[in-house]
Amino acid sequence: MDDFFKQRVQLHQKHMQRYLRYVFNDHFALIMMFLVGGLGFYYSNWLKTLPLPFHWGKIILLILWYAALHIGQFVSLAKPADQVFLLPKEKQMRQYLSKAFYYSCLFPSAILVLVVGATMPLVVVSTGRSFGTFFFFLITLTALKCSHLTIKRMSLFQDMQKAAFNAYLLWAIISVICLSVSLYLHPITGMLLALLQISLFTILGWRKLFVPLDWQYMIAVEQQRLHRIYQFINLFTDVPEISSKIKRRAYLDPLFKKITYKQENTYFYLFTRRMLRGSEFSGLYLRLVSMGAFLLYFVSERWFALGLGCLFIYLIGFQLLPLYQQFRYMIMTQLYPIKASQKKVALQKLLGILLTMTVLIFAVITLFSLPTWSDRLLVSSGYLLMDLFFVYIYLPKRLDKLEN
Repeated sequence: MDDFFKQRVQLHQKHMQRYLRYVFNDHFALIMMFLVGGLGFYYSNWLKTLPLPFHWGKIILLILWYAALHIGQFVSLAKPADQVFLLPKEKQMRQYLSKAFYYSCLFPSAILVLVVGATMPLVVVSTGRSFGTFFFFLITLTALKCSHLTIKRMSLFQDMQKAAFNAYLLWAIISVICLSVSLYLHPITGMLLALLQISLFTILGWRKLFVPLDWQYMIAVEQQRLHRIYQFINLFTDVPEISSKIKRRAYLDPLFKKITYKQENTYFYLFTRRMLRGSEFSGLYLRLVSMGAFLLYFVSERWFALGLGCLFIYLIGFQLLPLYQQFRYMIMTQLYPIKASQKKVALQKLLGILLTMTVLIFAVITLFSLPTWSDRLLVSSGYLLMDLFFVYIYLPKRLDKLEN
């Protein structure tokens, strides 16, 4: 089963690498550079304004660390066909799930290293302890996360969902106690408690677990985990594993009535219907606009707000470019006597409307986030210029490349 799990991991990683090259592209790197740089700048300035010791910092750390413990799920890599072909190997599945457990710990452990490292300056300000306590806090959080994954693994067995929920409640109480002891008493004491609780959950949730495996539940949980990953990847590229859903949305019919039935509006009507009725592009637009508005609300420096907003406007327009290829293989659009240039004009018109709406939303956000009217007008004007640049300069050149 060890070799079988290694084969599963290799196939899974190879499959994900095909998508990750689209996720970790230049646009993503640019966004992360702005976000990490901006957040780091404000985080550093905020720490300088805090009194010593900062007692509220312990509560903030407790909430952040407890939330970080929920990052990462149990990775079984189970497939729908396993409940048929692997059923005779059910006794050997414990060995398979043990390997899956260690594999599942890798990603959360890496995230916890980043979380603890990023919050250590706040730890120093709040507790007065040195940066050398980093490893004690990291071991504590890692041990708690391993117990969390043990409970997730326990829930994959028959009639264990209720027991897993009760174990999760116990784990939540123990986690809060361990983190509180680490922050308010001593990090070594909290670390020792965290290491002791691993034995408790390992004995209760694995060594004394002798019930059959719930194949259907395990497969369903794994499919839900993969679906969440594919939803994130879908922000950057098309994912065949996610089938787009078409919804009626009759409440949007008044918008379509404003599009006159003329030959020059053929593609504009098709693009608009595809945008509003399909969950793929409409969901993508709403998620990016909401994310951009949320981040801008907490930015009070005009140049950073200008760069962040322009970046999101560009990203929204860029991610909607696949609309251009939606009706490429539709035979009726090829038979109907319409000019080829109409397709570009229609997409240009639709993206102009959508990006202008984005500019208005971001401009409203700046009314609450920026302190002066001069900053608000400057930033809003920059958003509008970015909108015009994308629609009338960048978009035509990009569409010409797509055609060629």
